Amino acid sequence: MVPAALGLVVFSAALLAAAATAANPAGSRSAPTRPGLSASEIGPQDPNAAAARLPTKRLAGIDYVSVAEIARRLDLKLAWTVKGRKLALSSPTTKAVLELDAREAEINDLRVFLGEPVRGSSGQLHVSRADFEACLAPLLHPGWGARAVPAAKFIVLDPGHGGRDNGTSVHEKNFALDVARRARKALEASGYRVALTREEDVFMALAQRSAFAAAARADLFVSIHFNALINDTRTSGVEVYTFPPPGLRSTNSWNALRESDAEPNASPANRNDHWNAVLAGALHRRLVKDLGATDRGKKLMHLGVLRGLPCPGVLVECGFLTSAVEARKIESAAYRQQIAEVLAAGIGDYSRTLARVGRP
Repeated sequence: MVPAALGLVVFSAALLAAAATAANPAGSRSAPTRPGLSASEIGPQDPNAAAARLPTKRLAGIDYVSVAEIARRLDLKLAWTVKGRKLALSSPTTKAVLELDAREAEINDLRVFLGEPVRGSSGQLHVSRADFEACLAPLLHPGWGARAVPAAKFIVLDPGHGGRDNGTSVHEKNFALDVARRARKALEASGYRVALTREEDVFMALAQRSAFAAAARADLFVSIHFNALINDTRTSGVEVYTFPPPGLRSTNSWNALRESDAEPNASPANRNDHWNAVLAGALHRRLVKDLGATDRGKKLMHLGVLRGLPCPGVLVECGFLTSAVEARKIESAAYRQQIAEVLAAGIGDYSRTLARVGRP
């Protein structure tokens, strides 16, 4: 835990940072488009990024890279499962299945949503360069072409909502805080230092939460939430969200009734696109495999709570409070303990990946 004096300094710094940022309405998980960082401010992923970048082809006005070239660079086998339409990239330890015109891929037996559809050209499949750099490479070959980040020693957990912001229901803010407290205990038992953005049922604006992590110099940030769908008692499952790279839209903005919300400028969160995806993959795998939850996918969303993060961070939706079956589970303290332990285990997996691929 962070000492009380440090907590006061951190919270004060967060308040000052948040005051300079446009406020978000209570209950909102996203934030309006706002000016971001230039490419020069984001900087290359590593000193050899230009050399590591694959050749591109302009398709539908977007830079795409050949899946065959990706396989060659990442030392993966390439095989058509449906000639001209569906193929698999694989090694003894990893696998991705991509399909023409689809945004949903299967990576390591998990659902993953790309920012752009897979496209075909000259008899080959192509994925957008942004999807390769911020999704495929991190999940198939963690550390490839990425700048190193510090070891995950200090974790900030963010219990979603609070105070006048109930979230999906009055229960979400309370369950999120309970899971965060339990996860903190599990992480501290493993030797991590952990702080919560809120310790009680108090309102905290979205920008304050990332400002808290920045002021505390966190190595990692996980925002904890529960989902809901109006008049739907059947849908259940878990989702993991990362902030989209510049130019990519949120996953659900592909709905026919919605316009693209893609942002041309980079945000602070984009400094860690690669490691955001690695962290998301670790948590996603644990939530689905260890909890036995329905896999609703690793997705992209322009979330205000993630936008300003200087460290790797994700938002997790740990289940549906509107599901007749899943809600009863979440109401159980034993199941919330399971969720907490799964989150702690996923963070441990991420830490071990960092140790394996190297860090400063």
